[in-house]
Amino acid sequence: MTHLDSPALAALLAVIESGSFTEAAKSLGISQPAVSLAIKRLEDRLGTTLLVRTRKRVAPSRPGELLARGAHLAFEALTNAVAQIQNEHVEPSGRVVLGCHESLAAYALPAFMARFLVAHPKVELQLWNGRSQEVERELAAGRVDLALIVNPRSLPDLVLTPLFADTVELFHCLRAASLAKHPLIYVPELTQHLQKRRITSPRLLPCSSLELVKSLVLDRVGVGILPRRVAEHGTRKRLHSLSPPLPLYRDRIVLARRYDVPPTAAIRVVVDELTAALRE
Repeated sequence: MTHLDSPALAALLAVIESGSFTEAAKSLGISQPAVSLAIKRLEDRLGTTLLVRTRKRVAPSRPGELLARGAHLAFEALTNAVAQIQNEHVEPSGRVVLGCHESLAAYALPAFMARFLVAHPKVELQLWNGRSQEVERELAAGRVDLALIVNPRSLPDLVLTPLFADTVELFHCLRAASLAKHPLIYVPELTQHLQKRRITSPRLLPCSSLELVKSLVLDRVGVGILPRRVAEHGTRKRLHSLSPPLPLYRDRIVLARRYDVPPTAAIRVVVDELTAALRE
């Protein structure tokens, strides 16, 4: 319907269905001259005759039939879109993309998703994993609907719901751990913890993920920098912390969404149930 007047198209359909300008005007609740003017403007816009007038009835020409067919499809698509929008704001349904830090997702989401997917079968919950800054960037760009973020930046276009606090500490599985004797294992994004707390070691061992750091610590390769919840999640063998006396770093985990995107019923139920699950 680009560059065409929707009310004029509605008038065309009403005339074709009723076969009369008068009946079309009654069904639309407007005057007959208004209907005639709308059809005239359509014909002028397209440069062709849309209706053929006879003594008994008004019938569509070949161009009129083509335009009416397209208008029917367009109005049907609009009606379906409006109905879907209304349904999504009443009943939880549709797609919700949740962005989350990979390691955070590993221990924060399984229990929630197991319950949520059973309780809300009409909600298509998709996950997008990456580092917190990448997740935050995807949220700001509108490519994810919700985001679990660690230590978010203060962006004006995001609504933040605090979930819980965590601590980043030095963990080991050794009899006598010493940074002077054992490698310090960490992911590059946690170098801030090294710099801010002035933690040093003669041998640094950077890794690609927190899960790899945890595996190496469990195998007694060295001392690892880990969030406590990552260190404790699903681990039968207890990891020991060197913090204190060595310093630790506090993390803030939040659920974020864009303030300028109206939440659907599906987004609202994800926010409510995920917030409740993680605050437990």
